[in-house]
Amino acid sequence: MKEIIQRQRQMMDEYHLDALVTMSPENITYVTGTAIPTQLTVRQRQVIHILTPTQGPEVIVVNIEEPIMRAQGWIDQDRIVSYNEFTQTPIRLAAETLRKMGAARGRLGFELSYLPATDMEILRRELPEAEIVNADPLFEKMRLVKLAFELERIMDLGSRVEDVIYTAFSSVRAGMTEKDILNYLINGFNDIGGDKLNMPVVASGERSCLLNGAATDRVLRKGDVVRVDMIGTKGNYYCDCCRTAVVGEPEARHVNVWEKVVQAHDDTIALIRPGVDTKEIYRQFRDQFVRCGFEPIAFVGHGLGLTLHEEPYINPYKNTVLQENMVLCVEPIHVIQGDCGYQLENEVLVTADGHRMITGTRHPYRQLPVIPAD
Repeated sequence: MKEIIQRQRQMMDEYHLDALVTMSPENITYVTGTAIPTQLTVRQRQVIHILTPTQGPEVIVVNIEEPIMRAQGWIDQDRIVSYNEFTQTPIRLAAETLRKMGAARGRLGFELSYLPATDMEILRRELPEAEIVNADPLFEKMRLVKLAFELERIMDLGSRVEDVIYTAFSSVRAGMTEKDILNYLINGFNDIGGDKLNMPVVASGERSCLLNGAATDRVLRKGDVVRVDMIGTKGNYYCDCCRTAVVGEPEARHVNVWEKVVQAHDDTIALIRPGVDTKEIYRQFRDQFVRCGFEPIAFVGHGLGLTLHEEPYINPYKNTVLQENMVLCVEPIHVIQGDCGYQLENEVLVTADGHRMITGTRHPYRQLPVIPAD
C-alpha cells in the first residue's frame, strides 16, 4: 500500500528518523494490511516491520503464520522473512536487518509503549551506536486521518450495526435474559457480515451502571433500563454503537434523563467540523451536563479505527484540531449509581464542511426504544 509507506516516510522525515520499526498488533495491521492471529495471544510470536527512507519495508514473522502474511498482506513476497520461535529471537533478526539496511548507527523509531524491556536490552547490545527513540506519537499522528479504504470499512460496518441492536430489542421481552439479547446480537452481527463481536456490552437494571458489563443470566423485568454497546470488527476495523432501552413503557424519569442525554449528544456532534479544537468541544459538553445536574465523564468522544479507543479524544486533557476524514464516536453517559445507566453513542465522520453521521441514521434514536414487557 503505497499511501501508507508514503505516510510513514513523511513521518520519519518529520521526526528525523533513519528507520521506523513497527511491532504492536494494531500498527502491524496498519502497515502490512493483515492481522496475525496469535500475535495477540502468544506474545513471543512477534511481527516486526522495518522501513528506512530509501529501503524496505521488510517484515519478520513467525514461520507458522508466514503464509497468512503472504496471502493477506500487501508486502512484497521477497521482503518477508520467517523465523523459528524456538531457535531464533525475532528482535535479533530485526537488529541484523537494520545493520544490512545501513541504519545501525542511526536514529531508530520504536513503539516504546509496546517494546519489551528484554528486547530493549538486546537492541542496546546488538546496536550500541544506535539512538532508540519513542515513535508512539508518530503512529498516533499518522493514523488520525483515515485513508479511503479505512473509511470504506468503517462506514460499511457502522452503517448497519444499528439494525442489529434494534432487532435484538424487538425480539426479546420481560422474562428473558441478558444472554438472550446477546444471542440476537451475535446472530445479527453475523448477518451483516461482521467478523468478530469483540466486546459486546449487555447490562440491565442495576447492572446498567456497569459501563463494560458483559451479558449474564439476569432476567429482564418491567421498568429495567437496558444498555447495549455493539463493539466488533470487520476487515480489522471497529464499530462502536450504543443504545439504551426500557423494558415496558418508559416512566417520566426515564424520558426526562434521556432527553437531556440526547440533547448533549446532538449539541456535541453539532460542533464537529474541521478546525475545531476537541478541548473546546468537551468544555461545552461539560458545561451543559453540569447544568443538567449530571456528572460529566472524563471524555465524551474518542477516535475509532483499528482500535476501539484511539485519538482524537474529546476530553479536557489534549488540544486536537479536527481534520477532514477523522472518525469519532460521541457517547454521553449518565449513571445513577445503584439504579441504572443511560448511554447514547454514534459514529461520526468529519467532512470538508462539517460532519456526517455513520450510525444514527436508520432508527429514531431520540426516542427511547421499548422492550416488550409481556
